[in-house]
Amino acid sequence: MSKKFISNLFHQGGSQESIFEATWPALSPGKDHLSSLPGLKEAETKMLKEAREKAFLIEKEAYEKGFEQGEKDGRELGQKRQEVVIQQMRNVLLEIERQRKDFRQVYENEVLTLLLGIGKRIFRQEVLVCEGLITTVLQEALQYVTDRGRVIVRLHPGDYQNLLAHPGQIPFSLDEKDGIKMVEDPSITRGGCLLETSFGDVDATFEGQFDEIVSQIRQQMKGAERDPGR
Repeated sequence: MSKKFISNLFHQGGSQESIFEATWPALSPGKDHLSSLPGLKEAETKMLKEAREKAFLIEKEAYEKGFEQGEKDGRELGQKRQEVVIQQMRNVLLEIERQRKDFRQVYENEVLTLLLGIGKRIFRQEVLVCEGLITTVLQEALQYVTDRGRVIVRLHPGDYQNLLAHPGQIPFSLDEKDGIKMVEDPSITRGGCLLETSFGDVDATFEGQFDEIVSQIRQQMKGAERDPGR
């Protein structure tokens, strides 16, 4: 079983509030937004065309009958044409609302993906220039280890060599009898680590921490959707 955590370095001031805050603009059915909805223009054109065709057929039918009932049929003709137009307008509005909801969902997901991609690149830059980062991450990750009788700490080769060159930055003893051993692992991104213990792994890799942040953000977004007034 793997345990995941988010280092305090990924939070503002060590708090538990994510440094990412997703605030999405409310989409209103205004001209600018509606004109950009996929397929909406085509749907609207099709519906209006159908409305005109139905109105023409009604008028043609009444004309062919010669308006035998005179004024009564004239009123009924006007009423039928209004009903057709009104129904088609309702259909257009329903289609607009459906498209708006679909567009909002796609819009939010795309913006979130963009922001997270930018954030990930920023974090990678910070990790590369901050050699002391691994010490803090190790200290925090070890707090999740319940039994230190046998712990293998997998590190990026760069962090591994840096810690060996500066043993004072290693937050644990390298004496084998203490049960903690460091090993190089090229698959680990610099600034992160993976702790293998008898009771499971502690995932303190860069990717693991970032994925946990993403998960929390998506949960916050779902909560906001359920409670829009929050």
